[in-house]
Amino acid sequence: MYLVLRPPWGGRGTAPSDAGVIAMAPVDAGVTKPKKKKRRPAGVPVQPGDTELDEPELPPLSEADRRLEWRGDEVVLPATKIDMAAGGEARTLDDSEINATVSGQTGGVRDCVVQGATGTDLRATITIKLLVDGTGRVTRSKLQAPHYLFEKGLLGCAQRAFGRLRFPASGAPTIVTFPVNLG
Repeated sequence: MYLVLRPPWGGRGTAPSDAGVIAMAPVDAGVTKPKKKKRRPAGVPVQPGDTELDEPELPPLSEADRRLEWRGDEVVLPATKIDMAAGGEARTLDDSEINATVSGQTGGVRDCVVQGATGTDLRATITIKLLVDGTGRVTRSKLQAPHYLFEKGLLGCAQRAFGRLRFPASGAPTIVTFPVNLG
């Protein structure tokens, strides 16, 4: 970068011949290159006083934390009544209706799983069972997930997300089961 006494556009279109260079800055103008982070070899423990930490230390998870367990409501089909005089056709949801709803509306459930597992090395397949009534509302839910996620509030968060799901009305209750993969 050059600094001159008069700008070249200030008169006749050129700088005066006696205009010398006042100051010159280096091309990078004080911008420093970011330093590469050093990776700690696998298995080398963090020592007290280490200043460069590449990744936050993951909380240690015990086998009890990783153990899968079921929590939630009992998901069973209610007793059905057949009314031959009503003429209305009640049917369960078909796979395409279930897949369309699960793929399009379960982002809130996935957010709950990610929120609970953030900062861990937890890997699991969470199984979700829902009872969907004839109007398309989720009335009961049950989850199979690692104990650690339940301690981080997965059940309450997921049940709120299930309350926002809307399946097509089919006239008959349906049990819907689907996995959410973590890791």
